Amino acid sequence: MESREQAIRIAKEMAALKPIFMDTETTGTDSLDVIIEIGIVDWDGTTLLDTLVKPNRPISQGASKVHGINEAHVAWSPDWKTIWPQVVEVLEGRVLGIYNAAFDLRMLRQSCGLTGIPWNPPYADDFCVMELFARYYGEWNSKRGNYRWKNLDFAGKYFNLPEPNSHRAKDDAYLTKLVLEKMAE
Repeated sequence: MESREQAIRIAKEMAALKPIFMDTETTGTDSLDVIIEIGIVDWDGTTLLDTLVKPNRPISQGASKVHGINEAHVAWSPDWKTIWPQVVEVLEGRVLGIYNAAFDLRMLRQSCGLTGIPWNPPYADDFCVMELFARYYGEWNSKRGNYRWKNLDFAGKYFNLPEPNSHRAKDDAYLTKLVLEKMAE
């Protein structure tokens, strides 16, 4: 249970920083895929940004099957170059909590790079709520030599949260916030 105690301590430290929470939905998971939806929620639950993004490439069928977003949904949405200044304004100097941070941060960098925007992270720091929950839950993954990652749906159900893992950016950012709060209790 030492891992759980560490996770609780870290969750309390992170919650004390009053982070913001972000999630993205994408055209896929490959090196040429980009963000098609971004949701950012403040530490108090206020929605700071919730928008679809018109991509510069098709949405894969596999990705669309997960999040339910298709070409018709994003056809009249602003593109990433239009959205990026808003993202910067919201993230500027803040601590950012993300469920599976490595993926979403890669997609931020990738979306910027593939649209010609120089990558300069606007946030002060970030942390991965998924990795923190893995430590909290405490199931060891001997193959990776670390705690076994659990998806956001699992974490929400573990804490009996009524909010579903909808695979929509704003909702999942909010669910990430709730999971951190439960670990910090």
